[in-house]
Amino acid sequence: MQVFISSLIRGQEALRDAAASAVANFGHTPVRAEDFGATPNSPQQACLAEVREADILLLILGAEYGAVQASGLSATHEEYREARDSTPVLVFIRDGIDPEQLQAEFIREVRGWEHGHFTAGFSNASELRDKVMRAIHDFALEAAARMSTRMIRARPSGSSPLPQSSPMCGRC
Repeated sequence: MQVFISSLIRGQEALRDAAASAVANFGHTPVRAEDFGATPNSPQQACLAEVREADILLLILGAEYGAVQASGLSATHEEYREARDSTPVLVFIRDGIDPEQLQAEFIREVRGWEHGHFTAGFSNASELRDKVMRAIHDFALEAAARMSTRMIRARPSGSSPLPQSSPMCGRC
């Protein structure tokens, strides 16, 4: 599973490393802009393409909004908007912050009733790592349960949930 980590990069390195470590501990692939290397695409094109390919967007928000791009949004906000209607989003917001005005508006959007998400708070990198691990674990369990339910519903009526064995000879 590919997990795109979305947040400011500058000043959030320890948090991004903690999140990436949590993702990797489950055998999943953390996807971070700082790991892309040289590419012919713009940072915006490369990041948004990776967001579209991700199985989960992991959004980490602190007090700073980030630089406003030509879209009128920060890069993190663009990544969130790219994902929110098509990709599961797990949101972590730093506790005890006094967010910049644009960040406060972004946080309100992220928590909004119609298109928002429940969020988890954290106070430091270690706590974020633990909460990311728990959220990914819970997400994987829920996904497995949904898949199992779909498989059971798709089974023809009256069929056994277990595969039938066929004897090798008529005496077995």
